[in-house]
Amino acid sequence: MKGLFNWLFPSYCVQCKSPVSASLGLCEYCLEDLALLDVTKHPNLLHRPDIVDMFPSCEFDRLFACAFYRPPFEQWLTQLKFSNQIHYKKALQQVVHRQLNAFFKYSTQSPDLFIILPLHKSRFLKRGFNQVSQVWHPCLCSRVVLNNALIRNKKTHAQSQLTKAKRIKNLTNAFICTEDMSGKTVAIVDDIMTTGATLNAATQALKKAGAKQVWAFTTCLTPI
Repeated sequence: MKGLFNWLFPSYCVQCKSPVSASLGLCEYCLEDLALLDVTKHPNLLHRPDIVDMFPSCEFDRLFACAFYRPPFEQWLTQLKFSNQIHYKKALQQVVHRQLNAFFKYSTQSPDLFIILPLHKSRFLKRGFNQVSQVWHPCLCSRVVLNNALIRNKKTHAQSQLTKAKRIKNLTNAFICTEDMSGKTVAIVDDIMTTGATLNAATQALKKAGAKQVWAFTTCLTPI
């Protein structure tokens, strides 16, 4: 039945356009060829000197990312976020799966739970979906994921159009944590980290709720 479905509704690799299973967005060769961050050598990217130089003011305790925000990831994330292009979601999920498997294979610690950063209610209603959740939720099926523990209570301006100083001001008190996080290690998930302002704002809310540590998991880092 699966073979018949693939024959009737063929899918193609987003990179080389060769046929792939309907559940995939990349062939194995293109997946292998991507420039991904080495999460086995640097399970905490805050210990990598060049990344610390790019993001010197991180309030979270650990950082995980799949790749830098460069082609082809730039196109994939933009097309998914603003055009809901499903084939790019599949490609991104393959990348996230690969990186998470490598990370948890070599990491001696694991977060107690994951929280995918929410959109403000008005933005979610306008867009109709949370692109971060679309990519990451299926990749975290074996982990504890809380959906309503963090609320974005402040309608902020689009971060992409703001300077670093304005991003920080824009996100002041933007999140509220609705649960007691005392003693927990919490991982927050976002798609793109540009300055770290959004992840810092979420970290502040979680630590205010008692979190022992906050880890940031993101699909891409914007190189500065």
